[in-house]
Amino acid sequence: MRLLLAASALLVFAFCFVRVFIVASLELVDFSAIVERLWDKWGKFSAVPLSHLLSYPGRIALAYDEPIVVFTISIFAIARGSDAVSGELNRGTLEMLLAQPVSRLQVLYTQALVTVACLALLCGLTWAGTTVGIYTTRVKEDRPPPTLKLPWFKVGIPLPVRNPEKMIVPMREKTDPKFFMAGAVNLLCFGVALAGFSTLVSAFDRYRWRTIGIVVGTYVLMLVLKILGAAIDEVDWMQQLSLFTAYEPQRFISIAAHEPAQNWALLLPATRSGPAVLGPLGANLILLAVGAASYLAAGIVFHKRDLPAPL
Repeated sequence: MRLLLAASALLVFAFCFVRVFIVASLELVDFSAIVERLWDKWGKFSAVPLSHLLSYPGRIALAYDEPIVVFTISIFAIARGSDAVSGELNRGTLEMLLAQPVSRLQVLYTQALVTVACLALLCGLTWAGTTVGIYTTRVKEDRPPPTLKLPWFKVGIPLPVRNPEKMIVPMREKTDPKFFMAGAVNLLCFGVALAGFSTLVSAFDRYRWRTIGIVVGTYVLMLVLKILGAAIDEVDWMQQLSLFTAYEPQRFISIAAHEPAQNWALLLPATRSGPAVLGPLGANLILLAVGAASYLAAGIVFHKRDLPAPL
């Protein structure tokens, strides 16, 4: 576990730091030219409007939806959860472990506590990587054009400049690291839900490879349900069957940046463009509830089941 934890920690920290560096290196004009061409076709898959996506917080927030970050947390959660019972049984070490003066629940929930603590560390490192990137990178922008001030009027008319002068601006003046805490917390809650479900499947099984197969198959199914529900209006109800519906770090970072009063909202009110949707607190509570219920059910199953003899 130590090697997996160290590799995962280094990967998520480095990736989130490099993400800020890439955002600072790619000028907004170039990025908007790419996104605007694809928006008409792929915009419905985005949880945030185009205006936020083209801002510095929106571009940095994409890191929390990148497969390399989500899959790293997912792999760690599945690896730890699947090892809780079926992994020990598969290796033949569970009988020796339970021969010590500890209960089954102590064995299970000690592992759960370590798993959640490690997930908190990894998700904290994603935010730390983003924060270090914000405080160490600079953005190249066009200097604002000179303006012509009209007498007796409090307005200015910008004068066109053929070759605008470039200026260097610290990234910390363009965004605030506290916005991205919402993405890291949402990522942690998703990891807890996945680790709890993996532990529940592990509590029923005796072979770790089969546990991993069941969990990964369910993971892929939830991902497909989320994509199909977002792509096809007639089956948008499918999104409600997927844990990925409650994992929307980009949207929650956008709320933290533009509507901080809604950071603790269970539900966001309906608007002209759509019905009421889950707020940051509501989505995170759903994920935590799935994780807690799974761990509770895993404890009941593991406490009552007959353990097979080691092979």
